[in-house]
Amino acid sequence: MLPVATVWRVEAMQMTVDGLVIREKMLSNDNRLVTILTGEHGLVRAFMRSVKKLGGTMAAATDLFSYSSFTLFYNKEQYSADGAEPLRIFYHLREDLEKTSLASYLAQLAEELVPQGEPAPEQLKLFLNCLYLLEEDKRTVDFIKPVFELRLLTMSGYMPDLVGCQGCGEYEAEQFFFSPATGTLLCGHCANGTPPQGSIPLTKDQLAAMRHIIYSQANKVFQFKMTPQGLRNLGKITEVYLQAQLDRQFSSLDFYHRLRQTTLSLQQSLQKQPTTEIQEHDEIE
Repeated sequence: MLPVATVWRVEAMQMTVDGLVIREKMLSNDNRLVTILTGEHGLVRAFMRSVKKLGGTMAAATDLFSYSSFTLFYNKEQYSADGAEPLRIFYHLREDLEKTSLASYLAQLAEELVPQGEPAPEQLKLFLNCLYLLEEDKRTVDFIKPVFELRLLTMSGYMPDLVGCQGCGEYEAEQFFFSPATGTLLCGHCANGTPPQGSIPLTKDQLAAMRHIIYSQANKVFQFKMTPQGLRNLGKITEVYLQAQLDRQFSSLDFYHRLRQTTLSLQQSLQKQPTTEIQEHDEIE
């Protein structure tokens, strides 16, 4: 179990905040600019001076994907950090290049979608849970990617309407087509057998998984099962939807795809494993 509560204690212009470092930029003279995802104030960008000179703990607390408690000063509309203590450092995650590359993509998405100066406790919890599940090998990269993409989009005002067909309202049908541009469904009957331009045909398993990711409670969002190939296909759908809604590309995603393709190529000779039941896991409260 990891603590998630974000605490701000304001004394004049000083405050303490718990958050996850999702970006770090090295500047001159060992100075560092970090982007921190916090629960109560969303994204916070803070300047840190001479990080290495302040000691190993301080340097570790400000590393990428470290969940830490920061002492910040606010002056002239800028934050600077005076101290930091690590709460959870995902050491083992960094040992896996594929997992790290996916985490970098998730961080880029968070920077794009999480607001500054506004509460974001669910976004922080989602990100921390993804890192935890990846590091502990409780979920694969193919599982985490579509869950984070679709759930974060939903939190950010881009929730697709998957309740039923936009034409007739049918909840269950033999065939559904999903429009990434509008985020809506059209059943096969209303489509008259002709898929709308740009739409994606969804299997029942894909639609059920997408509905689960969007509509389930936070502590249940990771509780569904699909085959490995099914998860990869689901990830393609959520990615197309994300890019259609945000109208931009992500360099970190391109890098992740290159690594993932290399891994899959090396696994081609291995026999596919059957789907196994996903067990309950500890999540961040």
